[in-house]
Amino acid sequence: MTCKDAKFTPLFWLKKRELGHKFSSFEARSFRGGLYSSLKAVHKWDPQKTVDSTHHGGIFNFDFSPDGSLLAAACEGQSILLFDPFNGRLIGEKSKAHTDCVNIVKFLDSRLFATCSDDSTVALWDVRFLKHKLHELKGHTNWVKNIEYDRNTGLLLTSGFDGNIFTWDINRYTDTETKGTKVFTYKLLMRSKLSPDSSKLVVSTQNGYIIVIHDLDLLTLADDLKNFPPYGSPSSFPFQRNQRRNRVELIREWPSGDNASDIASLQIHPQGWCVMSRNVSRDKKSEWTCIHDLQEPIRRRESQEFSVMPHTSCSQSSSTYTSALVINSNPSSGSDDFQSSVTIHITTQAGPSTSQGGWRNLLTSSETSPPSSVDSDTHQEWGLNHPSDREIESLLQDELSSESSADDSDGEFVAPEVQRSEDNPSDRPRYQDLVALIVRYDVTRGIIDVNHRVRLGSAYESPAARTTDRLMYYTEEPNVARGFIKELCFSSDGRLICSPFGFGVRLLGFDPLCSELCDVVPSQPVRLYEVANCLSHSNIVVTCKFSPRHCMFVSGCLSGKVMFHQPVL
Repeated sequence: MTCKDAKFTPLFWLKKRELGHKFSSFEARSFRGGLYSSLKAVHKWDPQKTVDSTHHGGIFNFDFSPDGSLLAAACEGQSILLFDPFNGRLIGEKSKAHTDCVNIVKFLDSRLFATCSDDSTVALWDVRFLKHKLHELKGHTNWVKNIEYDRNTGLLLTSGFDGNIFTWDINRYTDTETKGTKVFTYKLLMRSKLSPDSSKLVVSTQNGYIIVIHDLDLLTLADDLKNFPPYGSPSSFPFQRNQRRNRVELIREWPSGDNASDIASLQIHPQGWCVMSRNVSRDKKSEWTCIHDLQEPIRRRESQEFSVMPHTSCSQSSSTYTSALVINSNPSSGSDDFQSSVTIHITTQAGPSTSQGGWRNLLTSSETSPPSSVDSDTHQEWGLNHPSDREIESLLQDELSSESSADDSDGEFVAPEVQRSEDNPSDRPRYQDLVALIVRYDVTRGIIDVNHRVRLGSAYESPAARTTDRLMYYTEEPNVARGFIKELCFSSDGRLICSPFGFGVRLLGFDPLCSELCDVVPSQPVRLYEVANCLSHSNIVVTCKFSPRHCMFVSGCLSGKVMFHQPVL
């Protein structure tokens, strides 16, 4: 059953909820799918039909206030518009807000918003008084295309086609002009986005790269990346895999047929799970929307050392052996921010094994066979041929000596704890193969998540090597209105994508039931599913935006019309 086929009965849903009945996950997804597929254009604002017949040019960008009660629009004709999103009425406007087209509008809170322009300036505004701008920020030397706000530090972040990213302390009062701090430079930079928790900075380029900066610290970014090459390929940057902050990762994986060049649009999932981009191929003949995974396989600690303690026990009354691998991250630190250890239990069947191929058979079986059973929430079990204790110890560390065997005792055998550093050249990939059985765990809930698609061992390799298996979803887009940026967006719950599609928009989902991304992580890149399309404009649509609080979205085209979409039940 798909979203289009699901029988959408909102009155039955409301009655069932009033009676306190529970809904199955399938019913919940079917309801959301029916709701999303019923989105239609219900209000239209036409600049040619206003009282003063004012024409502000094409609509380049939208943003809602945090509570969803106001909608701001950035216009090609140097103007800013304010709308009531519930009835589509224009409630405020500012002509000649800049001396060139306005590219981006960004709400910082319910009253303050910022705009940037091709006149290379950034302006701050108050929705209650649009007659004059509150402040003007100057520092860029070319078109400014992005505005982000880091609530953790109170810094405004801007980027432009001059290849620079600036930060601005807008909360500090000054009688003079506010000076920005240049924190990053790459001359082929196009767009930049902060993750919702401001822990990552994602940058798109004109040469087909997505640059991800993990564990972002804007206050030290300029110093940490001072050697980043301003021209050419960013792969020439000497990556530091042990860097605790501002670690750089490159993503350059695209679907077949997409030789990406200009990555002109960039959006981050509301939960920070993935990055969505829209790019133009090098031959300029096709456009693609792609979604790449942003999460790291394992979260790094303040210390780069961790201890490994293998533990094996057996019983004479049972032919089942239990091997436990205890990983104590940052053993010398008493930080409460992370779980101190995670124990991986592997239940294996007793049986003969040889030192030449016993462990290799174990790894082969674990990688090709699905897990046999899963415990409630603490460990993962596999039924495999049991290797000898010496093979386990040799796998973990070549220097780890074995003094006894599990067959010599009815009790438990505990190998001595050893220290392992990431910089140790004697580390063996076989250790990574063992830990690859578990690819990530949730440090906040202590839950181990098994995913055979990603290898945990790659978390200890150079970031440049972690660019594979990032592509998750993709779709090809119509290659129209060349030279204009098409702004796409996520819904507030991250289940739906709105993408400009010729004279309208397409609503895309990860599957036919509009499931959450965490429930439908693909084992290989797959095409996005089209939930619905709304062709309601008379010109090319270049921007769209979902409300952060309500089930509605808006779209704007090059002729200046704005369409307000809501569910039609």
